[in-house]
Amino acid sequence: MKNYYNNVSRKKIRGWKRRIKQLDEWGELIKEPNIQWFERQGCTYERCYLHPFYVAAKRHPPMWFYKLIIAKFLTAMNSWMKAFNESGKPYDLEFSLYDPSFIRSELSSWGVPQQGEKKRFAWESDLNKPFPYQKFASPLYDLYDYEWILADEENIIFQSDIDYDGLDVNEYLADGYVKKIQRGDEVYYAQRIGDIWIGRRKVDI
Repeated sequence: MKNYYNNVSRKKIRGWKRRIKQLDEWGELIKEPNIQWFERQGCTYERCYLHPFYVAAKRHPPMWFYKLIIAKFLTAMNSWMKAFNESGKPYDLEFSLYDPSFIRSELSSWGVPQQGEKKRFAWESDLNKPFPYQKFASPLYDLYDYEWILADEENIIFQSDIDYDGLDVNEYLADGYVKKIQRGDEVYYAQRIGDIWIGRRKVDI
């Protein structure tokens, strides 16, 4: 599989103390969910948009720093849970942990008809693999407090784009793309490039 995420920087990242300070400030900012946006759009989310990671050519941080990011997300998740409970609106709160595209990870809350229902996604995976607890373990949090569902991160190209650009679909198939059909019978091709672990806090802890 090709490496679509660059963890070897052309320019060395310096000033890690400053990066940690920025991360701490960001962690405080995301503790309060945007309830108004949730009410208007039916969902709200937060990502870690810190420079120099969340840029046009995404760079995922080293594992030790990524675990700090995870800790901030999960702390915010607790605050979001309290805020949404107080709002009285049914919601599905989840943390999407990307691997290896660490910097794309996000905290999101979705409106649902009744509390306790779960938002389902077309990209939930058919693969059967265990959650990598040891890989992401940290004294800052306990990932066993969450239920994890595996989803697929994919590169996607639609048949309409292939036809419009005069491309050869066989080249995509040879590169590992798989033909799929979405709602509305639109044909597209998807290439799996990583895992998305969708975590929800267990209700019995």
